[in-house]
Amino acid sequence: MLPNLPIEVTCPKCGAKYVAQVKSVVDVGQEPALKAALLRGRLNTVRCPSCGAVGAISTPLLYHDPDKELLLILFPPQLNMNLEDRERLTGSLVNALMSTLPADARKGYFLNPRTVLTMQSLIEEVLKADGLTDEMIERQRNRGRVLQDLLRALDEPEQLERLVEETREYIDYSFLLTLSAAAEDSAASGQEELAKRLLTLREMLLDKLKVTLPEPLSLETPPADVLDQILQTDDEASRRAFVVYNRPLLDYGFFQELTARIDQASPEQAESLRSLRTELLKLTQELDRETLAAQQARVRLLQDILDSPDPVQALRERKQEIDVLFLGVLAAAIRAAEESESDEELQQLQSLSDAAMSILQEDLPAELRLVNDLLTAEYPEGTEEVLRKRRSEWTADLVDMLGDLVKDLEAQGRPEAAQRLSDVRQQAQTVLEEAAARPQDA
Repeated sequence: MLPNLPIEVTCPKCGAKYVAQVKSVVDVGQEPALKAALLRGRLNTVRCPSCGAVGAISTPLLYHDPDKELLLILFPPQLNMNLEDRERLTGSLVNALMSTLPADARKGYFLNPRTVLTMQSLIEEVLKADGLTDEMIERQRNRGRVLQDLLRALDEPEQLERLVEETREYIDYSFLLTLSAAAEDSAASGQEELAKRLLTLREMLLDKLKVTLPEPLSLETPPADVLDQILQTDDEASRRAFVVYNRPLLDYGFFQELTARIDQASPEQAESLRSLRTELLKLTQELDRETLAAQQARVRLLQDILDSPDPVQALRERKQEIDVLFLGVLAAAIRAAEESESDEELQQLQSLSDAAMSILQEDLPAELRLVNDLLTAEYPEGTEEVLRKRRSEWTADLVDMLGDLVKDLEAQGRPEAAQRLSDVRQQAQTVLEEAAARPQDA
């Protein structure tokens, strides 16, 4: 394992000088976790001990993946290093890497590392080595746009119908799984209304497209039972759905079980099982690449916004890219800041989350925005205040809308939520009656 490099850092916020430990060589063969840190933008981030400001250090970095014989070296342009200094540093970093490896692992490509000039370029090269193509990344972006468009049209049946027909090619098992995961992330981060809308959209799509999603198995399910379940599927689409919903169970132990079955089977059965193994390996690798591409695209978006002089304005300018996947990444970043007790970073991320939700709500009809605010306000004082202060924004239609929502909640078996909304509906009815009586009292 390669040691960290101590460097002196001057905090750009408060000017304090301190020594930070950074990585100058990343060998994912020796330290696999560093790859995830790199792809999530967490590598070589430091915290000022004086003011708590968090930032990334621009420093030369050698990246090595022995499985793919990939050797990259990053030289940030802002360091203004001349050719001689770059060659000298490249040599010293490569020698430092080779000193930790056995002789038979030191191969010819060590003599010619490829140079990249930005961290983004480094990340893209790593992703391409993992098998991601520009087309795959673009398809993930399109899925995100489709999901956001469908959400915005959820309350406009005719527009929603048209969008579903136009974007049907993107609405597959992976899309529905992403939708479900986004709903869970939204609920976990306190965005209950968004979670409800996501689940409503999912149920509508399932009903319209006549798709049946499999039930995920328990994480404790033995590999033999997982394999038995897959063997009961009749077609590739069903197996893909099974893999999507049970990806964590198709691990090393599962493929060991499948290989053991092949070894014990008759020649004809063995051939069928080998074909199944090839199909499942291809499916799991494809899903893993798509997941990584989608997550990394949203991580890059979040990092770009946070690095801008005015994050909220940057968020607004890239409004079309704010989708449920981005909100999930943002929620994960908030949880990480809470766990690391990064108060300043947490405050910035929470402000960004609030701004994102406000921007998304701008596209909703006025009465739906009002319903969202009523659902998040405290009952009874908070909800009554919202109703009275914004009396000019709603009519008797709001009372009918709340009544329909109450029926939906009751049908979903959520009596407590239905009762709360019923009470808010009664408040709205009272405010409406008071307004109607006021001219007669004058």
